[in-house]
This record gives sequence, C-alpha cells and structure tokens, in this order.
Amino acid sequence: MSRNDGFHIVVFTDTFFETNGVGSYYKTLLKWSRRSEAIRVTVICPAREDLGMTAAPEGVISVRPRLQIRNPVYRMLTLGYYPQSTVCDIVAEIGDPKVIHIATSAAVGVAGAVAARRLRLPAVGCYHTDLQRYGRLYGRSLMGRPGEWLGGLVTGWCDRLAYGRCEAFCVPSPSAAQTVRTFYRGVTEVIPNPIDVEWFKPAPTRTGAFRDKYGRPGVLLAAVIGRMAREKNLDLVCKLLGDDDRIRLVFVGDGPYAETLKKRWGVQVTGFLHGGELLEAFQQSDLFVQLSTTETFGLSLVEALAAGLPAVVLRSRGFAESIPPNHGVTVIEEHELPRLGNHCVELVADESQHHENARLARELALPFGVDAVLPRFVEFHRAYLR
Repeated sequence: MSRNDGFHIVVFTDTFFETNGVGSYYKTLLKWSRRSEAIRVTVICPAREDLGMTAAPEGVISVRPRLQIRNPVYRMLTLGYYPQSTVCDIVAEIGDPKVIHIATSAAVGVAGAVAARRLRLPAVGCYHTDLQRYGRLYGRSLMGRPGEWLGGLVTGWCDRLAYGRCEAFCVPSPSAAQTVRTFYRGVTEVIPNPIDVEWFKPAPTRTGAFRDKYGRPGVLLAAVIGRMAREKNLDLVCKLLGDDDRIRLVFVGDGPYAETLKKRWGVQVTGFLHGGELLEAFQQSDLFVQLSTTETFGLSLVEALAAGLPAVVLRSRGFAESIPPNHGVTVIEEHELPRLGNHCVELVADESQHHENARLARELALPFGVDAVLPRFVEFHRAYLR
C-alpha cells in the first residue's frame, strides 16, 4: 500500500496544545500516523497564542474563534464561537476520502459535527471526558444545587449536540461505554487510549535529577501525576499521606487546583513537566498514587505502569476497574483508605519486591502500546467511509 492509499481522519478537538490526556492522545495519534500507510491525520483545534503556540506543527490547523472568552470554571481552557463557513471550508479543502472524528463536545467539537452534517461526511465520536459530571460538580461549587442542575443541563446539551449524529462512538473503557449510553444509542466500541511504550519505559536505576530534587533519603517518593483539578480527589491524598513520615509526596503537573494544594497543604507541586523531565518523574519515583474516581480511562496510570512504576489506586471507573491482582498495582476499596500509607509501603517494601512489581506493572501496560491500539482505531473509522 502506498502512502496515498490511506484515508484521512480529520480530528476536531477543543484541547490540543494544553497539557492533558486529550492533548496527549492526539499528539500520539498524529505522531504515529506519520509513519503509517493506512491513515492520514489532520487535527483542527483552537489557536493558543497565550501558550506560546504561534505556529501550528505539521498536521495541525489551529483556528481562531470569532468570539472568545475564558472558561469561568477551568481557566486554562477557553470558550469560543467558530464560524461554520470557515470550518466547512477548511474541511472541504482536505483531501478525500475522509472521516470526521469528534474528540470533544465543546465549541470546536460542535463545529466539527455541523461541518460533517453540512458536507455529508461520516462522523465518529470519541469519549474522553465525563463532561456532564464535571458540569454538575463545578456548577454546584459556584451556585449550589441550582448550579449543579444547570451545569448538568448545559453539558448534556453539548454532548448531544456534538455526538448525537455520529455514526459510531469509540470509548476507552467499559464504564465509559455505560456513561455514553445516557446520550448516545448508536454503535459503541471500547478502544483503550494508546501510549508510546517505547518512550515510557523503565530506567536502570531510580536515581537522577528528579529524585535528588524531590526525594529524601530513606523515605518513599510517591508521585501524583496529571492535571491538578479538584475532582481528582487530591485533598484526600494530602489528608491521608501528607503527614506520613514514611512517604514523601510530590504532585507532578499543574492545573486550576495547584495553588490551593500548595496553600492548604504545603505540598510540592512541580508544574507541568514535558519530555525527558516528565519521563524522569515516572522513572525515579517509588510509586504512583491515584484516588480519582472521575477517570474515563486513566492515562497517567498506564504511563506510570509502562515506566515500571508500581501504583496504589482507588477502585473506580476507567482502566482501574479491570486491573487483575498481583500485577504491580494495589487496588484498594473506599473502606481501606485509612490504610493508604501502609498499602504504599507494603507495595515496595524492599528492593527485590519493588523490582518485581515494576516488571509486572510494565507487563500490564504493554497491550496499550500504539502499535497494538491504533490499528484498531483506524479500522473502526475505515468501516464508516463512504
């Protein structure tokens, strides 16, 4: 098959340049597509000069809204209106055959859905964020119970507007498939999020600059890695581990809740790390901790396992719901939370046990490698070409 025999997937996403799971997903897809003969990918996303992104990379078209405002409940993201004529012109100029892929249900995702309908192109949705749950959570924090109702109403309307006319839907986990059924009744297939297992891999030792900066001799270095937002149960992590003398807690990432964490709990928050610095955080920590119950998949957890980082997680939706026993991960129930510190210490009690759990963690993550997952993603979309 020649490069020109592949078909085109046009991705509409409201977040790409930002550091989060959705951005990571489509950066990984775009990178993989450049060496694939089966697919070409173009990503359409908001322009973000405020993040220093003045020129879009190859395969990315950044569009500027006619009207733009800062998101009042998540200030690292923006809201805007994107003229449909402009969006349709962009899609029409992209070579055929093509499928529209709707990654998010905010303004850009809705614009993609309208473009697919007007240009009579097939559309496939992908579910990354439980937007309605977040809408209720943040709405309640702003306005109490009326805000919870209003937040759920608005985000539910966005989901139906963006995804309602999709011909099919891919979701990262069985629990996400159940959530999607509340607003979508069509074909749904579970395709997990892909990771680059050749990049996220263990290092020969856990020594290095990250450990020198954040670790302490004789104390376990526990990392919470990902977006710092209130729905991630980060206060609970601090409450349970913040005063445990056996454990040094470090939060790797940034987000709207980062300043609150530092002021309320006095914990270490690194800010966003990228590339080799992020990889070192995975490789040089002793264990990964996740108590979030709002994940549709849990990308940071799988990246941690691929890097050989054992984990203690609260049983919840997403990938954590299907982890088998004895694979380098301790999955605890809510009633076990008071013993979180003990679970962390027991998981990596000695060097030989840590090494074995690291090996098992890596083994558990390998099926999520890009070369295992993305061909399934491609064939799922190919089925809806016309």
